Amino acid sequence: MTTPLHPLIVHFPIALLFLAAVMQLFAIWRPRLFDRTADILLGLGFLSGIAAYMTGDGGERYAISVFGATRDMIHKHENIAFYTLIVYGLLLAVKILFRLPGVRRRFAAGMRWASPLVMILSLAGLVLVYYTGHYGGQIVYHGTQASANP
Repeated sequence: MTTPLHPLIVHFPIALLFLAAVMQLFAIWRPRLFDRTADILLGLGFLSGIAAYMTGDGGERYAISVFGATRDMIHKHENIAFYTLIVYGLLLAVKILFRLPGVRRRFAAGMRWASPLVMILSLAGLVLVYYTGHYGGQIVYHGTQASANP
């Protein structure tokens, strides 16, 4: 059985999405310096996150046979990864939407909620990236022992 692609890819979205959220938080104080960097990291992290998610099914059989993982462990990791992609996808959509000139002009008065929304989504994404990695690590390093100790 060959090594699946998933473990080779997962570190990119972990690092990129984590850094995107941190840069977005730094952008509160210095938006000109950190906001564009956060956008680039977010876009790259989201794309690599989709790639990691799509390759996850290919590693399921490998994780069960080599690491002794259970299907429950794998599906918990998979579900949290899906929620992570939803949160970061919403964050990316909000950031793209409010960069469009027509949206900025038309909804200038209602833009006050955009910044808090971006912060909430960034923090939620940060927590979800942590838990996605945590449950992925349990699959690899704890096998069936992890399911006995939730």
